[in-house]
Amino acid sequence: MINLQKLFVLPKEEDEEFTFGEIEEGIYFRGHNLWLLVISMGIACVGLNVNSPAAVIGAMLISPLMGPIVGIAFGFSIGNRRLIRLGVFNWLLMIVVAICSSTLYFLISPFHSETSQLESFKTATIFDCFLALLGGLAWFLGIVRKEAIKVIAGVAVSTACIPPLCTAGFGIANGNWEYFWGGFYFYLINCFFIAVGTWILSLVLGYQKYYREKNSNNRKVSVWISLLSVIILIPSILLTKKKWEKETLKERAEKYIRIIKESHPELAIINHESFKEKGQDFLKITLLNDSVTISKKRLDEHNDLVKDIHLIWQYSPQSKNINDPELQKLQSQINALKKELDQVKLQNKIK
Repeated sequence: MINLQKLFVLPKEEDEEFTFGEIEEGIYFRGHNLWLLVISMGIACVGLNVNSPAAVIGAMLISPLMGPIVGIAFGFSIGNRRLIRLGVFNWLLMIVVAICSSTLYFLISPFHSETSQLESFKTATIFDCFLALLGGLAWFLGIVRKEAIKVIAGVAVSTACIPPLCTAGFGIANGNWEYFWGGFYFYLINCFFIAVGTWILSLVLGYQKYYREKNSNNRKVSVWISLLSVIILIPSILLTKKKWEKETLKERAEKYIRIIKESHPELAIINHESFKEKGQDFLKITLLNDSVTISKKRLDEHNDLVKDIHLIWQYSPQSKNINDPELQKLQSQINALKKELDQVKLQNKIK
């Protein structure tokens, strides 16, 4: 018979003093840790700048950003004010160095475009909060084990502390405050929920009993952490809602484009864009056809196919020049293909 207690128990593979020393050592931001942070920030900035996921992942693997966060959380769980002060000081110092490094890079870099990698770290959702919480739990489990390197490396990649700070630096360097605040908030929620995960597991494993007697301070800390968690979650919930609405609108737009193409194959759609403005949904459709081939009045008749999105029709800038021989040749080829298609359909019906 399976012993459920042995199955789910979390044994400590290290003694408490060794774990304490390991956490304390990871807090200090000097020597190797300082240079590792600067180097990892440089690698991450290059990766975000040239849209290289491999470089970003590599930077997350070598960054030492999580040490002070874990130290602060562990200090709260065991009531060690010295550990908390050390953690806060080194955490703030790391933030300053990281943002200065990334800002300097993006000021020097000749590339200032907003890549998809940068954009992905400017909007934190509630899922990122849960990911950071699980990462904090996994990180502390890794610390209390003898062979923790694989766990800690995996947590460093999954929680992504480095890229949001690089995104904040990009925002400062380019005067784009949406990227700065978005990236910085992303980083803050990662730090906070990693700390919460560490704090929870250190209490569950009973570390506080080795350093202080159980008293009312535990309850006060729990209340404050719960309140802060709710406050920090509110913006992420709103951002999640906004992102969900954007994705839903995009899916609906793709569906309508397929309907329009199937119902009216004569329309040569070369681009479409969905967006929301003043609470209404819009779908802008760009056509290769010119105004002579298909009039604006005829385009407006297609609006009946779409009931809950306002369609905006526009002709491609190239299509305005109807005397362009290349365009006329392309249009004649399209018309010839359509005639052949109609003839094939007619022959199939006769058969």
